[in-house]
Amino acid sequence: MSRLKMLVLAGLAALALSACGSGAPAQPQAAPAADQGMQGMDHSSMGGMHHGSDGVQLWAVQSGPLGVVVTNADGHVLHRFDGDSATPSATACTDACATQWPPLLVEAGEQPELLGVDADKVGVLQRPDGTRQITLAGWPLYMYAQDDGSLTTTAGQGTDGKWFAVAPDGSKAVTPA
Repeated sequence: MSRLKMLVLAGLAALALSACGSGAPAQPQAAPAADQGMQGMDHSSMGGMHHGSDGVQLWAVQSGPLGVVVTNADGHVLHRFDGDSATPSATACTDACATQWPPLLVEAGEQPELLGVDADKVGVLQRPDGTRQITLAGWPLYMYAQDDGSLTTTAGQGTDGKWFAVAPDGSKAVTPA
């Protein structure tokens, strides 16, 4: 088991234990984003996903400067782009943009490994080039090419006022004051 995965599991366990005494749920539960009206998109249901994938990972991880964010297994923070759309899911980051901000892609039939991310919020859209991009709460997900995976920086956060690390519910991660 990787060191990052052990840290994620430990963090989730601590979160669950801290919620036990307060009567509060371990993680906020929001209604899943509806996939209706998303014409031309392949939004196969990601519900029922389980651990064990060797491919794409979506892990809720505590980062120093950004709070809890979604990363891949290598610790690279995932981002969303305000130029995209969540309803319907659509990407506006192609060509040169996708070089600086590589989309998080998945092969047909592949299911991401999830830790601390609600499977009902995860979907897939078909990009203009035919590849399949993972979405969270409808927002297409990307990596930042200059992210070193250390989780100690805010690499990419707020770039051009349109790129933001993504929280496990699909919202923008907020840089603490």
